[in-house]
Amino acid sequence: MLRRLSLFALILLVTGCGFKLRGIIDMPLWLDNIAIVTQQGHRDLAPMIKDQLQAYHRRVVSDPTQATYLLIIENDLSQQLLTSVSSSTTPRQYQLIYTVQYSVVKTNGAPVISSNTVTITRQLTVNNDRILGSDSESAVIYREMHRDAVIQLINRLSKKSTPLPFVAN
Repeated sequence: MLRRLSLFALILLVTGCGFKLRGIIDMPLWLDNIAIVTQQGHRDLAPMIKDQLQAYHRRVVSDPTQATYLLIIENDLSQQLLTSVSSSTTPRQYQLIYTVQYSVVKTNGAPVISSNTVTITRQLTVNNDRILGSDSESAVIYREMHRDAVIQLINRLSKKSTPLPFVAN
């Protein structure tokens, strides 16, 4: 009996503090009819965003004229900064930086979310004995960074409150 009571108290305590499992997002309903437009962005980013939005049961249309809102991927940039060198002056460690710039507008051009930036950083340690392994590790890290950027972008979209429609009297 005491065991059941303590389990009930634990469940009540965890749910009372606002605990949510990671990855569960309350996606706003206003995102239900959106098109993804890539201007100078990474072409693989749009399908990743589309998959994430569809996983939250939001309709993503391919034709921007059919959408209510446009998610515009304005730019994305991958950078590699040298952070450490060995005693023989060969690169040992890099900082990888991936930046995505985006905005959300209505189809009539009215801004909903002005230009915003998501930045992801990772460390890459290079082993000169495993050059091929380091190259494939770099590619895996970049794919991971793209996924993380998409998840952060979706999280930021979910935090935006519902745009209020203009009603003329």
